[in-house]
Amino acid sequence: MNFPRLSLASLVSTLRGLGASRAAVLQDHEIHTLRDLLWQLPFRYLDRGSLCDLGSLGSQHCSMPGTTRTLVTVIGTISQVKSIRTRFGFHILEIHLSDDTGFVKVLFYNQPYLAKSFKEGERALIFGPLTQGKYGVEFRVPHYELLGSSTEDLFVQRILPIYRRLGPITSKIRSKLILDALDALHPPEEHLPLHLHRGLPDELQSLRFLHQPPDDSDLASLNEDRSLAHQRLITQELYSFSLGVASRRDKRLSRKGQAVVTSDQLREQLRTYLPFTLTPTQRRSFKEIADDLRSGKVMNRLLQGDVGSGKTLVAFLAMAMVAETGGQAALLVPTEVLARQHFATFQKLLGERSNSLQLLLGGMKAAEKKEALLRIQSGEARYIIGTHAIFQEIVKFKSLQLVVVDEQHRFGVRQREMMKEKGIDPHWLVMSATPIPRSLAMAIWGDHDHSTIEELPPGRQPVKSLFFSREHAEEAWAYIDRHLKTGQQAYVVSPAIDPQDESKVVLRDLQTMEILLRKRFPKVMIESVHGKMKSEDMTDRMKRFVFGATQILVATTVIEVGVDVPNATIMVVDHAERFGLSQLHQLRGRIGRGDHAGVFIMISDQESERLKALLTLQDGFAIAKKDLELRQSGDFFGTKQSGLPTFIVANASRDEDILTKCKRYAEDHVQEGLSPKERLWIRLEHKNFTLADIS
Repeated sequence: MNFPRLSLASLVSTLRGLGASRAAVLQDHEIHTLRDLLWQLPFRYLDRGSLCDLGSLGSQHCSMPGTTRTLVTVIGTISQVKSIRTRFGFHILEIHLSDDTGFVKVLFYNQPYLAKSFKEGERALIFGPLTQGKYGVEFRVPHYELLGSSTEDLFVQRILPIYRRLGPITSKIRSKLILDALDALHPPEEHLPLHLHRGLPDELQSLRFLHQPPDDSDLASLNEDRSLAHQRLITQELYSFSLGVASRRDKRLSRKGQAVVTSDQLREQLRTYLPFTLTPTQRRSFKEIADDLRSGKVMNRLLQGDVGSGKTLVAFLAMAMVAETGGQAALLVPTEVLARQHFATFQKLLGERSNSLQLLLGGMKAAEKKEALLRIQSGEARYIIGTHAIFQEIVKFKSLQLVVVDEQHRFGVRQREMMKEKGIDPHWLVMSATPIPRSLAMAIWGDHDHSTIEELPPGRQPVKSLFFSREHAEEAWAYIDRHLKTGQQAYVVSPAIDPQDESKVVLRDLQTMEILLRKRFPKVMIESVHGKMKSEDMTDRMKRFVFGATQILVATTVIEVGVDVPNATIMVVDHAERFGLSQLHQLRGRIGRGDHAGVFIMISDQESERLKALLTLQDGFAIAKKDLELRQSGDFFGTKQSGLPTFIVANASRDEDILTKCKRYAEDHVQEGLSPKERLWIRLEHKNFTLADIS
């Protein structure tokens, strides 16, 4: 093929024979360049083994069901194509395949359109497991390749790469496009330092190997991303990412920040706000934050700790350090319920000085909002707590020096940058309520300095975790009964607001649960809250629960973060299999916050590995690590607009050693200085990442 030599940055439309319709499909799937096309690797590799004669199917040579070798490859001539529709409307496409030694049936279900593809007299390659049918062994919905009418002996690739279908572009069509791209590609320039690429193939060799694996390739290493070619691409991806993060961090540290001046008087003032003595790691974390604020450079720090570890108190002290020296500090939270709760907490901490506190919410009445905006603009309000309303253009600050973000992953990168567009460059403190394993923290918040609170404050009660099947759900209600009789309160969490929320799986939704509980507890005050309620209605119901007027609160995950009701000691989560492990741990953190120990009950008919982990693990960091093992890091926070880096080949948890090494080399390289060519390479690579960057 005599394609002109192309680069990885070349558009896929430059491939000959692509066609406008297929090019449009690729564009719809974010495949614009040859790099986009080639870096999306096969999601699975299959070993088609050696070809079997049709006459030997069912023999020990070619596997029968139940044997160790269940996948079989055959080539034959299509002798008959039959479309069968059952009386129930079910469609079966039956292909008869034959060779000189025998015959086999190949069945496809509810795919009548395939009848046009299989033509009698032409040859086909079939690959898949054998199944025992009524009249002998048969293939059911196998992989296939149509070979046309040629009767020549054909080379059959043993290791078959399988790609995800992109609309009308099948795995086979995609494979052809990829091979054309590989043939047309000019070898890319090497950007990895020798220490990182020594012993590894170059980028083009790696891509060719992974899209055209030789017959003697190790199938396990391909499917587990352990081949040298995988290691090469992983290293390149993590190094370019680390270079970008190190470069941004270097730029941030070169900017002049607003230095906060401390004094003995300020330190004494902060002590008066403390409701109890800080734990050792709370003290250490606050010292790290205070050192940043005094440094004269822009702070960008992550404060993380387990549920209930006291992050908010440390953040409050940082805000007070700014506010009590004439500046303004803003706390951004994801929901109005949480904003009001933080406001109440800050009022208690500030006492008679709480007149410098201001709440700013989207749902405020016009007059109330106008007064809030004037107080913020004049500087009378020095502690500002709010939701996304703080990002609005009409909000003007007099001297904003610190922004604290609670649950950063719920705010988009664009929203955070709007603060910079206001013409201010404040310090940033990010609080994460989801404990993050070191590897993932390094990847997600590589441009942040890290502070970790490792222990819980004194007085926090242990939480007992239990599991019941739906058949034994009465045991859960009996637990609630006992807690209510001693004057305590209960949460009951449902995964869906109404039956229409889940069309494929029958769930006991929030409305059904509320009816069930009213029948089970007829004399108990029960209310429900969910994300589709009006903000003021939710706030009123939450207040009644906080003050004890409501005994059982039926809720969705709106209570997952920040809600603090010390008298709520028991929580039942229905359909627990519908929640992530870290999310269940967050929910569990809402109870056991007072004088009594908590009981956390999961109801499910699926006692999965995830749910079993909750029964044995209490530490949030251990739970986060387990959750990361069970799920992809991109889904770890349950959001795609989170600012998380979206790696293509790398995995931040699995590849922690490589990431650590790349980070070290990248930081050294940035200190030495990057060439214009290297900066261009980083920009091209980084369009594939969504970096959490506010610098």
